[in-house]
Amino acid sequence: MTLRSGIAADHFDFLNQLESALCSEGHAWGQLYAGVGNGVLTGADSLSGGYRGGIAAIAEAFTITAIDANRFHVAGSVAGDSGIATVDQPFENERLRFLIKAGSIAFVAGDRFSLNTSPPWTLIRRMGVRNPTLRTGNFSDLGNLFDGTVDTFGACPVANLPATAGIEMIGPTAVRAITLGVADAVNRGVSAFELQSSVDGSTWTKVQGWTGVRWVSTRARQTFVVTGNPPATRYWRVLFTAANGGAALDCSELSFQTDLNADFELEDRAQWIVRAPGLDGRKAIFIGAELYEDPARAAYNLNWYGFRFHNPLLGVRSQVNNSGLRNLPLRNGPFGYWLAINGQRVVIVAKIGTVYVSAYLGFGLPYEPPSEHEFPMLVGACGSNEAGTPDATDANFRAFFDPGRYGLVAYYPDNVWRPHANRYQSSNDNGDNETQGKVYPSAMSTDGARAWLRENLDGSAPLLPLILQHLNVRHHWGEFDGCAWTTGFNTPSESKIDRDGAKWMVVQNTFRISPDNYFAVRMD
Repeated sequence: MTLRSGIAADHFDFLNQLESALCSEGHAWGQLYAGVGNGVLTGADSLSGGYRGGIAAIAEAFTITAIDANRFHVAGSVAGDSGIATVDQPFENERLRFLIKAGSIAFVAGDRFSLNTSPPWTLIRRMGVRNPTLRTGNFSDLGNLFDGTVDTFGACPVANLPATAGIEMIGPTAVRAITLGVADAVNRGVSAFELQSSVDGSTWTKVQGWTGVRWVSTRARQTFVVTGNPPATRYWRVLFTAANGGAALDCSELSFQTDLNADFELEDRAQWIVRAPGLDGRKAIFIGAELYEDPARAAYNLNWYGFRFHNPLLGVRSQVNNSGLRNLPLRNGPFGYWLAINGQRVVIVAKIGTVYVSAYLGFGLPYEPPSEHEFPMLVGACGSNEAGTPDATDANFRAFFDPGRYGLVAYYPDNVWRPHANRYQSSNDNGDNETQGKVYPSAMSTDGARAWLRENLDGSAPLLPLILQHLNVRHHWGEFDGCAWTTGFNTPSESKIDRDGAKWMVVQNTFRISPDNYFAVRMD
């Protein structure tokens, strides 16, 4: 599968790198090999699992067949003849990127690799404001303009006009309407203003102006529609030029809308949505995130949601039948990360100091066929507290493979999201009546039985499927895709397990390092 790793400068930079990894190119998965030579197929950068689809990748199967010890013929089920790959040299075209490395035993004619590709993911939404510091202006009590109520206001003496108030968003968006409010005196309400946009936050362009604005009552709002086709930019502001006769201009509310029928406003919390195409390239698997920042708590998070259908007029958290929030706590500083991607899901692992946080977003491997279980989605992270932090030590702060209360939800064939929890409040508790979904073998916990799972008899590390089931509806859901339970005996975090021609990376359960608190992510 497509494996990406790197260093993020902070949680926002990580989101940007995640978006690039998902949406800038296609993804490859399902590598198999049969032959005499013991060389390997890697990414063009020689990293295990780094092979990728190209920018024009589609749902397609590729066979890569040895002509001799140094050359392989590449053929796609749709593209047909795709060229010749030379051993120890990168092969790259618009549909596929990889490198075949020679081993100690030479390849022979007929040795064959096979793998599949899927299209890039699609960015659906990127808008909103990361934190209050990116709402700027020269009003006193500026935050009162953005607090969603007309009971408070910001002020600017008329002698100091013009005044400004605006936002910097995480992505370019067109503003099609703005709403302004007046406070306790109509003569202190704005009478003339203009909407301005900018691509860099320093050079501003007038989009539309309004004059002769009047206020018939105090604590009122008025919405002003932008005509024509406003540009999509990251920076927007209102330039206030005149009041209705008072000595100061008061503004009790300022909001920016991209659609008057939307239930969200652009000055609110940043939100981000992508659509995964599925392994066949024809699915619509929606995954959304909200950015959460609270410097006082050292909380810098991505809070994840999954939903089957996307309504462009609804915010992430109000999409119909969404999964609810699953929290991935990160940091406002550098950290390492790993991404395992295919067309239907992404597994995220991030190392925050000595703590490993993780998330699973997308389809799993259900036990029923698609005719019975059409949308087998899993959304799991470290909990459901939007303000969670990576230094937490409570029993609910866990990895998705051994979830705490509300850390993991699964979409069942009856169109219901059901939570799964192996722990609740106490490490000696195996959940509660509300969260009777379990993940095995991680749920073998209350009597310490999981600690008896150790190395195989030959000393190798076990890789056991992570199986979801629910005790209330008595349903065996299926398994995680590309994730397995393993033991921490002699396999600390980031160590590798070689099994059946594939590499797996071992990861611990957040801060826990007892041998029964590890899982592994398949890297190729």
